[in-house]
Amino acid sequence: MTVAPEVIRQLSSAGRAAFAAKGFLKAFYRSTWHAYERTLHPLRHRALRRRLSRIRRPRRILVLCYGNVCRSPYLAALLRRALPDVAVTSAGFVGSGRGVPPNALAIGQQRGLDLSAHRSQLVSLWAITDADLVIVMDPEQARRVAISFPIKRSKIVVAPDLTPQLEKVRRISDPWNKSVEAFKSSFAHLDRCAASLVAIIGKAD
Repeated sequence: MTVAPEVIRQLSSAGRAAFAAKGFLKAFYRSTWHAYERTLHPLRHRALRRRLSRIRRPRRILVLCYGNVCRSPYLAALLRRALPDVAVTSAGFVGSGRGVPPNALAIGQQRGLDLSAHRSQLVSLWAITDADLVIVMDPEQARRVAISFPIKRSKIVVAPDLTPQLEKVRRISDPWNKSVEAFKSSFAHLDRCAASLVAIIGKAD
């Protein structure tokens, strides 16, 4: 069976139109979702501040990210320095025994943090249940913790909710295998999260 050239052209034109429409819908969805997140963020932030200000000051904080080699070790180190009376640990969902990448080491050193001794570890039931607060990098990790472990949702903190303003999306971007600029951006976001948490719960007496 031979397909006429005109039919082929019409099918190609229809395919391009469908592809363009799909691209438009994706862009529209992203724009709408970002607007929705920007609207909700101040409410989430205020609710989190109220929740943290009403509970007993945490004595043990667990920081989680996917692999426990970039984001969570850095945030944990920040919090240990700012909150010397709080036991701050970190863990991840995959892998163990890995050190932080060179970019993280260099940026940490520039900011007075020595991450050279860190080795990744898997999150455990004991680590979760022992923590007064569990800080995660995005809503999906929060859901994963809530589903996988016996923990009250009120103990789970999505790190970006700590900052008064939403920074594009509700997650701390994972800089793993990315440029030094990606590390700087993620770590700067974590700097603001840490500063906000310390301001809410207060420093040691």
